[in-house]
Amino acid sequence: MTSDRRPINEVTPLTSMCWSMVNEHFRAAASLLAALAGCAVFADAARASGGPPEPASCRFSAFVEETDAAGLNVRAAPSSTAPVLGTLPPVWSDGTGWQVRIRVTVTAASNGWFRIRDAADDEALTGQPARPVYDGEGWVSGRKLVVKSQASAGRTRPSKDAAASVRFKDELLFDSDGAIEAGRPVDCRGAWVQIDYDEARFPADLRPLLQVSPSARTGLPKGRFRAWLDKICGIQETSCDGPSSLETP
Repeated sequence: MTSDRRPINEVTPLTSMCWSMVNEHFRAAASLLAALAGCAVFADAARASGGPPEPASCRFSAFVEETDAAGLNVRAAPSSTAPVLGTLPPVWSDGTGWQVRIRVTVTAASNGWFRIRDAADDEALTGQPARPVYDGEGWVSGRKLVVKSQASAGRTRPSKDAAASVRFKDELLFDSDGAIEAGRPVDCRGAWVQIDYDEARFPADLRPLLQVSPSARTGLPKGRFRAWLDKICGIQETSCDGPSSLETP
């Protein structure tokens, strides 16, 4: 009686192909397990580091530069998708060019957002009853804030010892309407605010007076520069006099 069984060491082309496929699957599975292990390591590192960095702490006055009649949303977190806690009124105007902005106290910054509180209207400047405002704590985008500084120079770091990177000729300060409207805050440290400036926003008569070092433009689009400013003034209609008036009320 003859047997149809092949010797155990005889491998057909079909058998070889099957073993090759099995080996490929094992290699793919091993790669997947290695990737998952790597993800676990990164996740553990993130948990060990305590998650996202804490917001930078600071304290200064800023003004709301909102033109939408619906007002500026104040959110529960530094994100455009965070729940809205309340709103702040837009810039008030008497129709002749006189404008009054809502003043806020800034206490922290995170990725271009600023934590604010104590928002207030100034009925003495508007001549009207104070508008309703959300005066609790919340977050707003720095694109909707402006800052008035009576510093004579913008610096590369939030320190008086840092090199000056931005100045105006004729010893002008950063508190003119043109300088205020040309910049938006992007970060803060203590009493210092980092301002992002767009040269196109400066009035034509003020641009020739700008003295901007290359360090202030590093990494930014053409026509933009940044500087750290102190001596932040929380008074809209006049200059701040004396050190105490430069502090947030």
